[in-house]
Amino acid sequence: MRPLSRHMKYNRFIQELYQLAEPYLRMRIDFIHTQVAHGYALLLLEKESGDRKIVEPAIILHDIGWSALRPEDIEAAYGVRATGEKARKLNRIHEVKGAGIAQEILLKIGCDTLTISKITKIIERHDSGKKPCTLEEKIVKDADKLWRFSKIGYAHELKRQALTHEVRYAFLSKNIDNWFFTKTAKTLAEKELQERDRE
Repeated sequence: MRPLSRHMKYNRFIQELYQLAEPYLRMRIDFIHTQVAHGYALLLLEKESGDRKIVEPAIILHDIGWSALRPEDIEAAYGVRATGEKARKLNRIHEVKGAGIAQEILLKIGCDTLTISKITKIIERHDSGKKPCTLEEKIVKDADKLWRFSKIGYAHELKRQALTHEVRYAFLSKNIDNWFFTKTAKTLAEKELQERDRE
């Protein structure tokens, strides 16, 4: 029997990461959100470069901290209408708790401490950190935001927040220039939004 290639070992690592993250991704539709954001992260890695061994675990684990909040707190913490100090505090809880849970998961599957530190730093500031420290953090932030422009993410937000297409479209259009750190993500967001408008 041939030993597993490095590529096959890495793919198994990603599968195991999803399995360990899944119980923490049940609060909203975070498992689907994570898969979509992961897909965008892979596209951004292809175009922008970056270390996938940091980006992929960070994007897979970035929202596991929502599992530490009650459903009513989650409703108050995110979306078009989530503003103010309470929303900021709740959002911050999901980042900090998520970084702690991520550390436990990554230790369990044998990640080294330096890699864990880089991943958890991104998770701990993926929404609140205004100036990304690394290319990997930029990619995670951009992939996370691109979910909102995806077909499934756009439809989910319309339904969940009882928004009209016009309100949602205007909100996303207004934020494209403010949200994205990579040229590739901005281009993808513009393309996706044009598609949402045609649907």
